[in-house]
Amino acid sequence: MHRVHVEVPVEAIAEVMGKLINEGIIRGWGLSQVSLETLKKAHEIQAVTAVQSLYNMMERDLEKEIFPYCLENNIGVVPFSPVASGYLSGKINADTQFEKVDDVRNWVAQLSKENIIGNQPVIDIVSKFAEAKNATNAQISIAWILHKYPNAVPIPGSKNQERILENLGSWNVELTPEEL
Repeated sequence: MHRVHVEVPVEAIAEVMGKLINEGIIRGWGLSQVSLETLKKAHEIQAVTAVQSLYNMMERDLEKEIFPYCLENNIGVVPFSPVASGYLSGKINADTQFEKVDDVRNWVAQLSKENIIGNQPVIDIVSKFAEAKNATNAQISIAWILHKYPNAVPIPGSKNQERILENLGSWNVELTPEEL
C-alpha cells in the first residue's frame, strides 16, 4: 500500500491482503511511509512483509521506532533514497541546477543551497571512507544501510546502467562496526 488512504482504515486493507495471501494470489504485502501506530494496526490483522520508507545517513527517523519494531516482528525494510536524492554521492554542490522543472530534487529541503553548504561535513566524511575503501560515495552510503540492519534492502533510484552497476557494487564494500 503506497499511501495510507484517509477514508479506508488500514485494518480493512490488511484483511483484504490476508485473503489474497490465503488464496495464494500474493505472497506478502507491504506499507509505505507509515507511522508505527499504523504499522502495528495492520500487522495485528495480517503480518506485514515489508515497510518502504525514506532512510539514509541523513534521514534516520526510522531508527527510533520502525526499525526496532520491524526487527522484532521479522518485517523487511525497503529504504528509498539511500543516497539522499543524490546528495550523498558527492556530485551535488551548492551550484547544482536540476535540469527538469518537475525534478523532485527541486523541492527536497536538504538540497536547498544553504543545506547543501551546511551539510558539507557529511560529504567530507563519506568521501574519506569512499577513498579508503576504493569505492564511490554512493556505494558507501548504500553499504552503510546494508551493514547497519539485516532486514534492510535499499532501493536506490538508478536512471542508467552505470549507476545500476555502481549501486550493485555496494554489496562488496565492507564496513567494520567501528566504521558504522
